[in-house]
Order: sequence, then structure tokens, then C-alpha cells
Amino acid sequence: MGSLRDGLIHLLIPLKPLNGPSAVVRVDPAPGFRPLCDDSYLKQLNISIEIDRVKNQNKNPVADKAIAELEDELLREERDQSPLSENTLVIANTRLNSRLRQSGLSSRELWTQRNQFTHEELPISDMNLIRAQHAARNKNHGFSEISKCSRPGRPIPDISIGDLVYLYADRSKNLSRDRYLVVARDGELCFIKKFSGNQLRASSYKLKLSECYKVLNTISVHRNPRYPQNEYNQESDCDDHDEDSPPGPIHDQPPARAETPPILICENIDDVENQDGPTGLHDKSLERDLTHSKSSNEQDNKRVLRKRSELKRPARFKDFIAF
Repeated sequence: MGSLRDGLIHLLIPLKPLNGPSAVVRVDPAPGFRPLCDDSYLKQLNISIEIDRVKNQNKNPVADKAIAELEDELLREERDQSPLSENTLVIANTRLNSRLRQSGLSSRELWTQRNQFTHEELPISDMNLIRAQHAARNKNHGFSEISKCSRPGRPIPDISIGDLVYLYADRSKNLSRDRYLVVARDGELCFIKKFSGNQLRASSYKLKLSECYKVLNTISVHRNPRYPQNEYNQESDCDDHDEDSPPGPIHDQPPARAETPPILICENIDDVENQDGPTGLHDKSLERDLTHSKSSNEQDNKRVLRKRSELKRPARFKDFIAF
């Protein structure tokens, strides 16, 4: 932490007077920057650290764009992929600061308000430059949204304190989404805390309402096809019942299965064949057998007719003699 603090001091002190206004440095929510927020020595030098939202993917776009430009310039400077030296870094920074921007001026000219070649004073107003840059970015927002995000915007959920939410940015193929509890709201922003198992963590996160969605607390009941419809009507809470009326009876066991169809037993196969045929004759032998089987087993009212399969010798064994 000492080396990081010393680096910030060496970078900012030459650019601002010691008794001047406070210098605000916006950084990423890295673990090394968090102790510097309450550093007493930095407060004495009028240097404050501003940490952006942790759950924001685009935390510090200005610094990210500057780092990307520096990396591209280093690739142009050192094509043989040799180790980076201080001289190479200084030359790359000087080229970036001397490059003309959209306003027709370079970063050096905007900082010193002088021509970088003739050192003549330039009639520049910082406030006019800020307003012109802000208007140009707002004008380009619509085209940037169409090119970078073709999907429609995310809806703003109706979230109140105490609701459980999920974050869109936490999607992963390996882990399930973490649950968060809404602890406060501030307009279009909300403050959430993360669940770790059954415990609630102490640190809170600030994020936009459009970056999360509400977890519904309803449970869908799927009907089991093995149970009849009337069983669900008795056990479920229907709209026809009053709120104060007791629920219907709860069955501890599933309903009994339907009785299996009885089986008809017939000893005479010829009678069965005659019964299956298209003839409409009434066979007394079949009726006598059925009456005898009915009297032997009064519980079965009807039985399914079954034929006894005949054993036939295969054709390849017809020349063999069976013993």
C-alpha cells in the first residue's frame, strides 16, 4: 500500500499546488485502493480517492480508454517485443500527448493553452471545450447504442426493500447466480447485500435498478397424472373457498387403484375358436364351462379369453426322432 500511495503522490503533487483545491482520483474497486480512501496522509495533501461501483462492468471508462491507447502505441514503438524500458514508456506518452484530437488540438495544447510548435498562446476556454465535448457525446449516444446493443433496453423492475434480486452480470455456465437482498433505495439506484449460504454479508453494493431483476416467490404446482382431478380440487386452495374456512381433508395415502379386469378361463380351445369366428351359433359347451368357472370363483365376474399356444417342432428337426 505504501508504494501505491507514493506513486499517487509523485503523480499528483507536481500538477497541483499543496494549498489548492482537492484532487479527486477515480479508481477501480481493487483491494489495494480501498485502504487509501481513509488515508490520513493523502487527506493532508488534499488528495481523495473515489471508488466506483463494484458491480458496474464499465467502472472507469476514461482510464480504460487511455490504457488501451498506450498499449497500441507501445506495440507501434516496440515491434520486436523487447522488454519495456522507461525510455520507451516516456516516448510513447509524449507521442500520445502530441497527437491531434477531434477538437483539432492535442492534449498538450489543451493543458498548456499554447501551440506545441510555435508556443503561441491559444484563445481557449475550458468551459466551452467541456460543453462541446459533452454535447458531442450525447449526440453520439443513440448511434452507439444501436451499433453496440441491438437488443431493447432492460425493463426497470418494481423493487422494494426486502426483495430478493438476481444480477444480469452474474450469469455463468459453471455457477448459479448469487442472491442479493435489497436494503435501501435511492431513486433509480438501490443498495443490496449478498447472501452467502444462509448468512447475509456486511458489505453493500450500489447498482442501477435496470441491472437486476426480481426473484418471484411463487411456486408452480405440477399435477401428478397418477392422481385424479378431484383429489387436487380437495387439497388445493381454490377461489371458491373462504379465507377463514379450514382446508379440505388431506389424504395420507394415494387413492386405491382401479380393479383389474377379470379373466375368462376356458378349457376347450375349440370352443374359443368357434366363439372368435363370425358364426353366430350358441355353443352350449362353452356356456357350461363358463358357468362352472364362475361358480368356482365368485369374485371374478369376467375373465379374458386366452388361448394356449401349441408347441410345434421346427422344420429343420423333422428328420430327427424324438425320444
